[in-house]
This record gives sequence, structure tokens and C-alpha cells, in this order.
Amino acid sequence: MSAVQRVVGVVCGLKSEAATVEKAAGGLNFCVGVSGARAAEARAIARRFADQGASALLSVGVSGGLDTKLRPGDVVIGDQVISDIARPSGGRSRAANSCLLGLAQEAAVNAICGPVYGSDAIVQTTEEKARLHAATGALAVDMESHAVAEIAAERDLPFLAIRAIADPAERALPPPAMDAVAPDGSTRVVATLVKAALAPHHFPALIRLGGDSKAALSALERVLPNVLKGVDPRAARG
Repeated sequence: MSAVQRVVGVVCGLKSEAATVEKAAGGLNFCVGVSGARAAEARAIARRFADQGASALLSVGVSGGLDTKLRPGDVVIGDQVISDIARPSGGRSRAANSCLLGLAQEAAVNAICGPVYGSDAIVQTTEEKARLHAATGALAVDMESHAVAEIAAERDLPFLAIRAIADPAERALPPPAMDAVAPDGSTRVVATLVKAALAPHHFPALIRLGGDSKAALSALERVLPNVLKGVDPRAARG
């Protein structure tokens, strides 16, 4: 990719998320990378965007709910990212640029603003979700935001997380879905279905997860056009 100027870099975990961002961005000044739901890759993509002159960094995609009030399809705008609460020095990232946050809040009608939790590993169980919410107050959890926020803080760039809830706090991720994301960000549909066929009692939860994920992507598709216009490089001057 050639060097970019005044471009907002967007990091997604999945190809489906990236496609939603690209559709919403239209002719706006954005570049999008896919991490395959891997924090190290998200960090590398964010660092590359920063090296190329990006004016701000965003983490965009679906997420797990930690607050029981949130339903599939609810949108969370992360004003800060929390990660690894066991390390006092590594707790909270730099808060999102206030101008960027204000523009996004204005554009995303009915979105909820609050902290999100970034995890290097999948948060699968309802017990772990409850523990994280109680310990941190985070509304949602994903596997990219903390890595992108780290680079934004390192490079003194505005940062924002825009996440839509897929699996809510009271639902565990079914075991067949635990290895469903390939390194390129695609979904291992056949492999996941084979695993479910070997344990058919997981099928209802897997089908429900598919519906919840679709609701989350639809929510992003609905709010992103206005949000991205709001955080276009012309507005994100930090």
C-alpha cells in the first residue's frame, strides 16, 4: 500500500466486519485491515497504518456483551479500553480523543458509550463475562481494541472502538464456535458444522449465535455510514 495522509486506519477481526466498514466508508478516506481475531496481528496492522501516516485509529466489529442490559445488535462506542487487569501499569488505554468521541456519539443515535475490554483470548463462558464486568465495568469484550488502542497511545493518535454486540452476557459461546475464525478473518463454516454434527446438542446455540452475529453486523451497517462521516480525516485532527 502506498503511503497515506490524513487517512483513518480501521482494524477489524473478521472479513465480514471489514466488508461492512468498506461499504459504509464509500468514498471516504479510510483504510481497513483484518486481524483474524488475533491481537498481535491487530497490533501489527495498527502500527503499519500509523507508520503510513494515519490520522486516527479505529477498532470496529462485533463483540461479546459483558453488561446484561445489552442485547444483540446494540452498539457500543468505546471511550476507553481496559485490558489485563492483573497488570496495574497495563490497565487503561489513553482515552479516546474527545472531539472524535463527540462526533461519533452524535452520529450513532442510540449507541451506548462506555469502556470495552480487550482480551488476547476468547471469553467463552457467562461466568467469565460476569467476572470481567464486575471487575472492570466494561460493557463489551473483543480481541482487537486493546491492541489498536495500544498503538494509538504509543503514537499519540486519536482512537475509538465501535463495537456491536453479538453474543450477550448471559449466553456462552458454543464450543464448536471456538475455532471458527481462520487467520485471514474468514469463517471456517464447514469445520464448525462438522464439530457441531459430532455434538448436535450445540446446534441450537450455534444457530442462535449466527442470528446474533447477523444482528450485530446489521447494526454496524446501519450506524457506520454516519459515524464514519463524523470521524473522516477532515474532522479527526486531534
